[in-house]
Formats: sequence, C-alpha cells, structure tokens
Amino acid sequence: MSGRYFWGIILILIGAGFLLEQFDVISFGEMFKLYWPSILILLGIASLFDRKSSKFGSLILIIIGGALQVNRLDLFDFNAFRLIWPIILILIGLKVIFSKDSFVEVKFDSDIKKNISNVTLDDYLNESAVFSGIETNNQSQSFKGGRATALFGGIDVDLRSAKLYNNEATIELNAMFGGIDIYVPDDWRVEVKGTPVFGGWSNKTRPNTNPDAPVLNVKCFVLFGGVEIK
Repeated sequence: MSGRYFWGIILILIGAGFLLEQFDVISFGEMFKLYWPSILILLGIASLFDRKSSKFGSLILIIIGGALQVNRLDLFDFNAFRLIWPIILILIGLKVIFSKDSFVEVKFDSDIKKNISNVTLDDYLNESAVFSGIETNNQSQSFKGGRATALFGGIDVDLRSAKLYNNEATIELNAMFGGIDIYVPDDWRVEVKGTPVFGGWSNKTRPNTNPDAPVLNVKCFVLFGGVEIK
C-alpha cells in the first residue's frame, strides 16, 4: 500500500471516529489518545515489506511507536520512552560498524560516488524513505512515471537526463514529516495537483507554453512536509 493510500485511510477512519463520537455512539477521543501510537507501529511493519524502504528506518519507527504505546497503556512502572534514544544510538552504532560503506566514504567521497552509484535507467520511479535519505539520478529514455514516499526522511530525484514516454508521465509524491525534491529538464512542462495538510508543495520550474512540450503530471500528498519541483 502506498503512503498516500495508507494516510488517506487513516485520516478517514479518524474522521469517522470523531464523527461517531458527536452522535454519542463511541468515545473515540479517549480511544485515540490511548492507541494512536499503534499507527506508527503499523506503518513501520508495512514498510518492512516494501523492498525499497529502509528496514533500519522501519525498525526505528516500530520501536518509537511501541515505546509510546507501552507508556499509554501503563504496562510498566517506568517510562519506556526513555529507553528509545539509547536503543536508537546502539542501533545506529551497529549500522555504522556493519555497513558495507564506511562512514568516511559516505561523508567525504563527494558527488562523484553519488552520481555513479545512484544512476538508474528504470522506466518507473518507486522510492520510499523512512527515517532515511535517498538520492537517485534517473536517466530513463522512456520514463513512464511512478511514485515516491518520504516519511521522516528525504528523497531527491534527478530527471534532468530523462525523456518521457510518449511525451507525458504521471508521478505520485507523498511526503509525511519529510521532503521530496524533483529536478526536471528545462523543456518539460510540469502540472501539479496536491493535497496539503499542514504542509505544502511548490513548482519552481520555468513556465512553458509550448503545446508540444513534454508534460510531467505530479500528484502530491503532503502531511507536515514539503514537495518541490525544480
């Protein structure tokens, strides 16, 4: 399930719950205060089954949600949330030690390594970043669209060397507590439609009135985040 559908369903269920409370059917407000961290747990579990999502970020999301839920339910006599940061530091340390790329390489190898390792010729965009960052340089000569989802993370997609299939494509961008930047060629026309919820999107591309210009349609869902097309 894409991030847009996940958050759409969650918002519908929350709205329906508060609506039922207005008719004295259920006391949804109390239930929501007690169980809202379970949303983070479910999202983390769902991200584990997404092959392009960060498993490390998904695990951290589950830990945070689990600790918050334990506190809400008062299952222990101590504040479980205090354990989160030491556990996260330990996990980050283990990741640094056992990562295939050393910390020095990631920090100092500049843009050369990024441009080489992140080039793709995939015709479809399918990226997810959970508590992490992704940079991809898509050079497909028959780009057909796709989707990108950033949750507490960031995604940069460079399409400046790509060409659109049949001169038109559509991408879905979902940014929740994160950001997505898309870079496009100067001769493309970008048309954006979005649903911002305590967030926003911006189209910084140059206006293109050429009726034969390639068209990239962008559909955004932004929740406490941002999307920029440049």
